Amino acid sequence: MTDSATGNKPKPNNNKRRNNNRRRNHNKKPGNNNNNNAVKADGANKPANSNKKNYSKNRRPKSLTPSRIMQKYDNLMEQYITARGKFYNMFGRNSQKQLGKTEKNYQTSLHNLRKYEVTLQEDWQREVLQNKINGLPEDLQYSTEHNLDPKGDVVSHLGEFDDIHLLPDQKSENWSEDTEESQGTIEDYQRYKDGYTPQ
Repeated sequence: MTDSATGNKPKPNNNKRRNNNRRRNHNKKPGNNNNNNAVKADGANKPANSNKKNYSKNRRPKSLTPSRIMQKYDNLMEQYITARGKFYNMFGRNSQKQLGKTEKNYQTSLHNLRKYEVTLQEDWQREVLQNKINGLPEDLQYSTEHNLDPKGDVVSHLGEFDDIHLLPDQKSENWSEDTEESQGTIEDYQRYKDGYTPQ
C-alpha cells in the first residue's frame, strides 16, 4: 500500500512489533501460565528469600568491645535527648494525642538508657561504661579555695524545721488566733496601698 501524495510505502510500526515480541517472550517464561491460582504441592511455595532469613538467624552477634559499649551508650543518650526535647516542646499545644505519643517515646528512651548498664554482664564492661559516664574530674575549685570538705554536711530530712522564709516579726506572731475576715474590694486595697506611708 502506497502513500497517494508521495507514492512511497509507509514505514512499518516497529514499536508495535517489539511489544508483541515482549508479550510472547513473557508468556514463554516458566510460571507465567494460566494456572497461577492452582494449589501448589507441598514445599513448592517457599519464598525466594528463605536463604537470607536463614543467614540472618545463623549470624552470630558481634562481641562487645570498649568502643562498641561507648558507642551504644552514646546512641541511647542521643535518642533520649531527642525524645526529651520533642516531649517538652509539645507542651502548650492542643494535640493531646501527639503529646501522649512523645511522652511515651520519652519514657521508653529513658528506660532503655537506664537499663543498658544492667544488661552488661561482665565486670570490665560495666567498668568501661562507668569510666565513660564519670570520666570527667569533679569540680572542686570552690571547696579547695575555701578549705571546705567536698562531701558537704549531712542534712536530716526528718522532724520539724523552722520556716526560713518568715521574718522575725512574723515568727513571733500567733496567727492561729487571728479570726478577722478580709473585707473590701481590690479598689479599696489599691487606695490603701497608694495612700500608705511608712512610719
